[in-house]
Amino acid sequence: METYTRTREHGTQETIAGNPEDRLAAIRRIVVNCQYEKIDGCMIDLFTASVICKVYDALSEANKAKFASLTAPKMGIIALKLLK
Repeated sequence: METYTRTREHGTQETIAGNPEDRLAAIRRIVVNCQYEKIDGCMIDLFTASVICKVYDALSEANKAKFASLTAPKMGIIALKLLK
């Protein structure tokens, strides 16, 4: 599957990621720009994106591959559960 990114009419971006690297790049872009985006059909806010990045960076290489293969909404759910 190919990655598709478009800018919506009010300025935010929408990304449908085809591979894990593009999905993580879009999540990191949210943190850098301090702007929410729609990724894989779900709006991801700054707080959720920063938690996903922190959890991803703390994982081992084997677990990074498993975590990165999930969709953005599932990443957010798991990252918020691990935050507790």
